[in-house]
Amino acid sequence: MMLFALGCSFRTAPVALRERLAFEDARLKQALEVINARYHCEAVILSTCNRVEMYLGRAMPESAPDADLLAEFLAEFHQLPLEEFRPYLYHHEQGEAVRHLFRVAASLDSLIVGEGQIAGQVKRAYELAQEAGSVGPLLHALFQHARVVAGRVRHETGIARGHVSVSSAAVDYVRQVFDHFGDKTVLVIGAGKMGELTLRHLRQLQPRRILVVNRSPEKALNLAQQCGGLTVSWESLDDALVKADIVLSTTGASQPIVTRES
Repeated sequence: MMLFALGCSFRTAPVALRERLAFEDARLKQALEVINARYHCEAVILSTCNRVEMYLGRAMPESAPDADLLAEFLAEFHQLPLEEFRPYLYHHEQGEAVRHLFRVAASLDSLIVGEGQIAGQVKRAYELAQEAGSVGPLLHALFQHARVVAGRVRHETGIARGHVSVSSAAVDYVRQVFDHFGDKTVLVIGAGKMGELTLRHLRQLQPRRILVVNRSPEKALNLAQQCGGLTVSWESLDDALVKADIVLSTTGASQPIVTRES
C-alpha cells in the first residue's frame, strides 16, 4: 500500500507561485484523469488560495510515482519550468501523509488556526475526485476519516470557538482601527463565497453604507441585496475607492485589482 502527498502552501511558497500552480475546476478533472492513467494511482487534488496539494493512493507500491515524477507532472501540466517551484514543494509518505491531511482538514495547518472553510474545501476536493472517478478504496477511507477527525477536533477542542475565519479576522482588525461605524462607507470587492462571508461579519458593525463591486453585475446585485448594500459597476471601482472608508478585497483574481495608481 502507498499513500503520498505532495504540494505547497502559504508556509512554503509565495502567493504568486501558488496561483500559477493552482488547478481551476475546469482543468482539475483533466489533471486527475492524467494522474490516473499515467501512474495508475487514486488521486485527489486540493487547490485553494492557501495551498495546492495532490494526494495519491495505490494498493501495490511497486512502480509508484515519487516526488520528482509528480513535480515533473506539475511542471508539464502548468507549463512551468520545474526549477521555478521545485524548492517550494514538500512531500509526505504513508503515515505522514495521513497525518498531514488530518491536520489540514482540521484547520491545524491553516493561515488562521481554527478557520472553518478548509473542511469544506477538503470535502469539495474529494467530491470532485469522485465525480472524475479518480478515487478508490484507499482515498475513500482516508478522506472519510479525515472528515471525522476534523469534526472531532472542532467539537472536542473548541478550536472553532468564535467562528474563526480569514473574513472574521479582517473584520476584527477593522474594529481595532475604528471605534464606530455609523458614518463609515465599506467597499467590498468580490462577490464570491469569501465576499459573502465577509459581509456576514460586516453587517454586525452596522456601517452607514455598504458598496459591492464585482466583474459580474448579477453576482454583485445578488450579494448587495443580501446585506442591504448598493452595487457599483466594475468601471466605477476607482470612484468607489475614493468614497470608501474601508476596503475589503475578496477576489480570486490572478492580477492585482487595487494598485498604487488606483
